[in-house]
Amino acid sequence: MLNILVLHGYIQSAATVAHNTRQLRDVLDDIAILHYVDGPPMQADSSFPSDSRPWWVMGQSPEHAVLRGDARWEEVVKWWSDEFSERQYDGIIGLSQGSAMTALLLSMLNHPERVPSFKPTKNQHLKFGIFCSGFVSHASPHAEIYGIPDIPTLHTVDDGDSVVPAARTIELQELCSNSVLYRHHEGHAIPTGGKYPTIFKDFILKATQ
Repeated sequence: MLNILVLHGYIQSAATVAHNTRQLRDVLDDIAILHYVDGPPMQADSSFPSDSRPWWVMGQSPEHAVLRGDARWEEVVKWWSDEFSERQYDGIIGLSQGSAMTALLLSMLNHPERVPSFKPTKNQHLKFGIFCSGFVSHASPHAEIYGIPDIPTLHTVDDGDSVVPAARTIELQELCSNSVLYRHHEGHAIPTGGKYPTIFKDFILKATQ
């Protein structure tokens, strides 16, 4: 059985994305266990909803000019060091900021020297990444981290996405040397209607064979 990490978006939690991907989980049930994880909790005085677990604090939207990639970043790096010291994964699926985090995680594992405080004790041999409504973080310190390994990546985009413009998702795809792009009409989401769960399954099977 494959172990696949699933990362939620900005104002979300593991429960949110787990609820929204039930169809995908059912299709993958015979080949994989999906591990939905929450980012570390926010401070009690945060303006975020109590169940939101952003991977870092941004401006008003992912394309907003004011980005604060350093806010909460060291806490998140430690959290990932602990998570990757306890469990091993075969691949990652990310949504929105979770996709941006996925790209950074793959880069951190590929170039650990770029994030000295990232110290997982288990080797992670990730074989694929799936990026849904993803984007590149140009905030500091993220911009200096990117170096995604040459593994298969699948990217999904809705050209009408009102949260992350399609151009931002394609910018992330272009950082990946072994990628495929699928367009859908499900908005800012991990697409789970129609053929998409089967597309994901076929991609995962090919990437891990």
